[in-house]
Amino acid sequence: MTCKHCGASISEHDVKCPYCDSYIDHGTANNSYNNGAPMQNRQGFRVQGPDEPQPIFIVISLLIPLFGFIIGAVNISGGHPKSGRLYLILGAVSFFLLFCGTFVFPMMFMLPFFHMK
Repeated sequence: MTCKHCGASISEHDVKCPYCDSYIDHGTANNSYNNGAPMQNRQGFRVQGPDEPQPIFIVISLLIPLFGFIIGAVNISGGHPKSGRLYLILGAVSFFLLFCGTFVFPMMFMLPFFHMK
């Protein structure tokens, strides 16, 4: 069987592609059990296209941390964990840098003025 997202050769029984971490759609089965375990019937959405990060989302995730968190969560829940994790990490890094630039670095430069007599 071939992964629809990355084109790698995978096993018929894989739930996720071991190469791109995308979920594999096997279609619906006639019975409700697969090897003794109940099948999960996910009634959700799927993010279309390959699991590749988009440059515009990378830039926006760096500029607007909240957008990075939101689009990362949407991509992970939509079956694109690779790009979703990247957007979450970029959002977290951007939030940290924004926090440091707003509070920590100015306070470091203000400390000598507080200790003057």
